[in-house]
Amino acid sequence: MASSILNDVIGPVMPGSSSSHTAGPYHIAKTFSDFVGESIHDVHIVFAPDSSLAMCYKDQGTDLALLMGILGLPITDERFKDVYSLCTERKLDVYFEFESFAEACHPNSMKLRAKDASDVSFEIIADSTGGGTFQIRYVNGLQVDIRGDANYLFVESGEHIDWAAGAKDGDGVTRYEEYINGRYVALIASIFEIEDEYIRRLKNSAAVLNVKTAKAIFFPKKGAPISDSGDMMVKFAEDNGLSLGEAALEYESQLLGVEKYLLNAEMDRRLKVMENAVRLGLSDKCPSMMLLHPTAGKIMEAENSGRVAVGGMHTRAAARAIAAMQVNSGQGIVCAAPTAGSSGVMPGILVTMLEDMRIDRENVLKAMWAAGAVGLTLADRGTFAAEVCGCQVEVGAAAAMGAAAVVEAAGGSARQCSDAGAIMLHNTMGLVCDLVQYIVEVPCHSRNGAFAAQAFVCADMILGGYVNSIGINGTVDAVVSCGKMLREELRCTSRGGIAAAPEAYLMKRCRC
Repeated sequence: MASSILNDVIGPVMPGSSSSHTAGPYHIAKTFSDFVGESIHDVHIVFAPDSSLAMCYKDQGTDLALLMGILGLPITDERFKDVYSLCTERKLDVYFEFESFAEACHPNSMKLRAKDASDVSFEIIADSTGGGTFQIRYVNGLQVDIRGDANYLFVESGEHIDWAAGAKDGDGVTRYEEYINGRYVALIASIFEIEDEYIRRLKNSAAVLNVKTAKAIFFPKKGAPISDSGDMMVKFAEDNGLSLGEAALEYESQLLGVEKYLLNAEMDRRLKVMENAVRLGLSDKCPSMMLLHPTAGKIMEAENSGRVAVGGMHTRAAARAIAAMQVNSGQGIVCAAPTAGSSGVMPGILVTMLEDMRIDRENVLKAMWAAGAVGLTLADRGTFAAEVCGCQVEVGAAAAMGAAAVVEAAGGSARQCSDAGAIMLHNTMGLVCDLVQYIVEVPCHSRNGAFAAQAFVCADMILGGYVNSIGINGTVDAVVSCGKMLREELRCTSRGGIAAAPEAYLMKRCRC
């Protein structure tokens, strides 16, 4: 299934601190809440005891995100941190439980169960798959594939369901149907709106026992992709005389069926979120974190006054990256690109382009599309989840995307953009995810800063004549293979790497 740059790579806009543990669970809960309805109650959320979610759902705000989704509130709502109080006000009982279940197949698998207005139970089993993406695999026992890029209609009936009056089969519609425990259970996924009149007819049918609907979370994919790999995207650009950013925008427009100026407007909105995060992180109003005190402003001030060893654009990019990460760790609003754990890298690079390199906004947006093209390769062929492949697919991926963006802004070719991303990934191969005390701060902040600076170096090497021998497809495949070889202790469990250093256990938390 083809990935989308806006759905899967540069985004979502969210409060910190982890897209796998915050945005993904929110999207799962929001879809679940849509299905169950406004009178949802008696909610049970189940994590496998040894899962990544079970270990860090409190520290990374998973519980807050799930509750926001269940209440049907926007994830960026300013009441995010007070959502437990909102549940109390609405007399909504939510229970977090830890038990093994056979369908758990991902470090971020979960089971959600609740009752609707008629006291009928409804259950889903889902995975948060990285970068805010998700997959719902079961709905009331029916095996499905819900990823949030369609509109959904779920029906349980005592008789076989006649779908003839619904959306046309194969025309942007996917169907799932099974006979389970004496009833027909079915789901339609449609890239188009499902007609209200058809839903009413189903609800009025004597044989129909249950009708549920859920709206798309992401942009529905209404067209066909123009490429299916990073190497093919480069060829498409070369064959059509386009830069990588121009090719990526063409790809997105054809895939989503949305005009380019609207896609650019949405990308610009996400750039503004990144700029705001950098600005806030550098100010004296930076939100408080759990382990660290803000230092980005101090680094920038030291660079400005000549109190660092070298300084320059690379140091300022690092400071800006750390600034955005401080906002992320304080559960402020960031744009994950491709994940919240790497949400400082791209802002650090892009704001440096705007403020230090004086690149005009139109070309910075084009650079973001080029970055998205490199990220697409990993989205299609692998994952952005550190729980699966380590930090190389989070901070490493963001830096690769950033290197491509720099080359694009400098006027480099599509192949040079792709090669800059590839060699950046070569230098992050095997990077582990070893966050201290389950919190996205140490060593996440220093990595975001360091790799934002390195992205400029990789871009310069390619533009200066370094010849890359391993293309983006082969590089991404190697990254994914390497990541899956990492032991569980080195994949977002806080049981290895820096997280296991004696000093890590002794760090005091400064925010409750």
